[in-house]
Amino acid sequence: MDIKGARQLFQELITKEDPGLLIRYWDGSTQRLGGDELAATVHIKKPDVIDEIVKEPSLGFGEAYMRGDIDIDGDLGAILSIAYRRDLFSRLSLGKKTRFCWLKFSGKHSISHCKRDVQRHYDKGNEFYRLWLDKEMNYSCAYFEREDQDLETAQKNKNLHILKKLRLKPGHRLLDIGCGWGALIRIAAMKFGVEAVGLTLSREQKALGDKRILDEGLGDRCEIRLQDYREVPRREQGTYDRLVSVGMFEHVGREKYKVFFRRAYELLKENGLFLLHTISRLKPQDTDPWICTYIFPGGYIPSIGQVLEAAHDAGFRLVDIEDLRRHYALTLMAWLKRFEAAKGKISEMMGEEFIRMWRLYLVGSRVSFSVGGMYVSQFLFEKGDTGEIPLTRAWMH
Repeated sequence: MDIKGARQLFQELITKEDPGLLIRYWDGSTQRLGGDELAATVHIKKPDVIDEIVKEPSLGFGEAYMRGDIDIDGDLGAILSIAYRRDLFSRLSLGKKTRFCWLKFSGKHSISHCKRDVQRHYDKGNEFYRLWLDKEMNYSCAYFEREDQDLETAQKNKNLHILKKLRLKPGHRLLDIGCGWGALIRIAAMKFGVEAVGLTLSREQKALGDKRILDEGLGDRCEIRLQDYREVPRREQGTYDRLVSVGMFEHVGREKYKVFFRRAYELLKENGLFLLHTISRLKPQDTDPWICTYIFPGGYIPSIGQVLEAAHDAGFRLVDIEDLRRHYALTLMAWLKRFEAAKGKISEMMGEEFIRMWRLYLVGSRVSFSVGGMYVSQFLFEKGDTGEIPLTRAWMH
């Protein structure tokens, strides 16, 4: 695309209500758009970049930013907020639509595929995640009592909030599907006296989680398995008083929702409780192609309706839904601050292109929860009628 076409395109896309932008083109010319206060300067270094973005908005922009063909001085989030408000990244070419249809029916979420996809994201090394997560390495939405609360406290709040909702009692058996590094099951064992089993597909997570369990003397009450939820032995059906899954359901795949909930229902005792914590949407939508390609291969964000339908079909009864989208925006801001503070070390480990990729992931995710269509839902389900859930929600807080 030539300069004239690019100027016309951006003139039509960006209004005075948008953040103020200065666009600097590959020939040195500039274009001032948006509001009066300048939020960012966008450097477009090659003419082909605009054609790539027009063809595949999310993938084209993401790859150009990773390569450095687009550079941003100022607030990257301001740029992304325009795209999310205009819903520009949801556009897909015919070729991309065809690819996603193929993925849907290609057995993408078989056990072997899930293991490979999860390990690609989570086995980047414990040292990498240690640099920007909290000390317990919780890689999911925290729970803030106020906006200026520190991340360490907010993550502890989240784990306790979840465990309180589960109404745990000493001697209960708890299964955590997608336990990460095991923070939740260790807290459950220490503070609530339960026997806890965690499942992960990440070797790195299991290795560190096992070490922390032994270091804290919890080996007789906690266990982490390198195991898919479909691989839990049949002899354990109906042996768990409580089930929990935090930040894992996004990896299940929509074609496996019925399988997931049916298996959860089988593993849970009668009158048991199941808490599912997942990123969600209000209506179904395909996975962002850049996220699917570079960050979460095989990932899919469910709609709230899809979750409720699959849970209902498996036999679960809904007890409660809580939305935490504002909490995830705050969590991502905290992660981004820590990531930027450690970018020197991370660049040595991963390279500069990885820095740009991960920054785009964190900033884009924050914006999607702030102004886009992303939510975080905590669903509480029961198997049968427990008869112990109070009429009001006061007991959860």
